[in-house]
Amino acid sequence: MFTSVLTPLVNAGLQGDLPDQLRRRVKLTNVVALLIMAIIGVPFCIISAVYFPQLTFLPLLGVVICIGVIATNYLGGIYYSRLVIALLPLSLGAVYNAYLCQLGEEPIASLYLIQLSFSLIPFILFDLEERGMLLSALIISSAVIVGFPVMNGWFEMEIDATVLREGWLKTATIFLAVVIGFSCVLVLALLNKQSETESKKLLRESMVQRDNLQKTAVEREEDLRLLQEAQSKEQRRNWATEGVTRIAELLRTGNDASEVYDRVLAQLITYLNANQGGLYVVHEAEDSARKVIRLTACYAYARKKYLVQEYEIGQGLLGQSYLESDYLYLTDLPAEYVRITSGLGEATPTALLVMPLKVNEAVEGLVEIALFHQLKEHEIHFVAKAGESIASYIQTNRINERTARLLAETTQNAEALRAQEEELRQNLEELAATQEAMHRKEQEYLRRIEALQAGIPLAE
Repeated sequence: MFTSVLTPLVNAGLQGDLPDQLRRRVKLTNVVALLIMAIIGVPFCIISAVYFPQLTFLPLLGVVICIGVIATNYLGGIYYSRLVIALLPLSLGAVYNAYLCQLGEEPIASLYLIQLSFSLIPFILFDLEERGMLLSALIISSAVIVGFPVMNGWFEMEIDATVLREGWLKTATIFLAVVIGFSCVLVLALLNKQSETESKKLLRESMVQRDNLQKTAVEREEDLRLLQEAQSKEQRRNWATEGVTRIAELLRTGNDASEVYDRVLAQLITYLNANQGGLYVVHEAEDSARKVIRLTACYAYARKKYLVQEYEIGQGLLGQSYLESDYLYLTDLPAEYVRITSGLGEATPTALLVMPLKVNEAVEGLVEIALFHQLKEHEIHFVAKAGESIASYIQTNRINERTARLLAETTQNAEALRAQEEELRQNLEELAATQEAMHRKEQEYLRRIEALQAGIPLAE
């Protein structure tokens, strides 16, 4: 029950939107007001009522002030209440001491000790950031303590204070002063401990936040890297798709195969920023018992490179690539293999790519590309994808040529067959005419025989 009554008093004025630091100071103001009222106010009301009835109004006023401070906090006057509780108890204590001392007498030590304890209150209620209010409270408190001789002349009353100077009340008052002083020191120690705990907590939170920020930064860097990598992949994919589309467009719109091969190879070389290239198509040899790799189109090669324009399967890099059905990518070329000619002279290329043109795992041709720079993986993949379209065209063109050749042979055979049929018809007609003539002669012979047998003379 005591806690249920005390808790609302301690938490009076703690509004939800107050900063944590200010909420703590408001709560301390209520605690200090309750301590002063309980340790000093109420006991001195009793002491004054018994020994100094003329001064009872002062501790009673102090109790009222303590209650008023809590009420002020509850009503929202949190800044005024702290200043009041920091100064008025000390001032009332000084006035109480001044009334009990005759003019020129030393202040009562026990009461003076209570005043000194009250002077610690500003350090409890004001943060160092509130320098103005803290400094003002300290100046006023110091003036009240140091200016006791002046106040002694302002407040005079014929009162015997021997009981506070020599009797048991002196010891009791000193005890109360020590209690209130220790309470202030304890609160300061608790504040220091709390500040230290909060500092450690903030440090831990700061370290955790720093670690989280570092982790977040790493994650964002990783996300950015992945995004950039995805964008780079998308750009490479779009680049390859665009190149394959251009090649496919040339293959689709061309009519003459030789011209198509030239245009496709030129597009492939320029799209890769290459320097030289050759397109080879696999053909059956004249004896139809073997296959050969034959040059079909070239781009910017020196004339001497093509003294040999036909390769056997397995011969050179082209034949090897055909046999392995896989591309060859070389970056260390012999100086005599191929040279790139420009206006500045001749030089050996940096890299050479030999790519088989495959469709349905069948190698229909090969493309050879020479460059002054290294090819990236996606560029090699692009050549392979474009090679599928070229291989499909070669296969289709070969089928079309074979079909046309078969059609021509069929037409030629049909014409020969028609000629033979015509010749046979004519022969049959001649044979029929001959048979008809022979039949007439046979009838004539039979008629004559019959006439001879009948003795009928034959007309000449």
